[in-house]
Amino acid sequence: MKATHMTPTDFSSLIARNDLTKDDVATICGVSLKTLYSWLNGQHAIPRSVAILLTAVDSGTVSLDWVVGQVETEMRDETAVI
Repeated sequence: MKATHMTPTDFSSLIARNDLTKDDVATICGVSLKTLYSWLNGQHAIPRSVAILLTAVDSGTVSLDWVVGQVETEMRDETAVI
């Protein structure tokens, strides 16, 4: 599977193989569940950046814990009062 092109079937398999929930994937990717389902249903192409990120997690190149930590930090920064 190429990281630059991911089919909905590949995407679904990757989610299942890594024991991720759809909520987890939507949060990691910074999208709504509606957008995630549009990718899973083939209504919209899976963005290259999402394919690369999740392929890196799947292959062990990037740890899921690291990705989640980055997302949590970004979310915290967005809600911080200056």
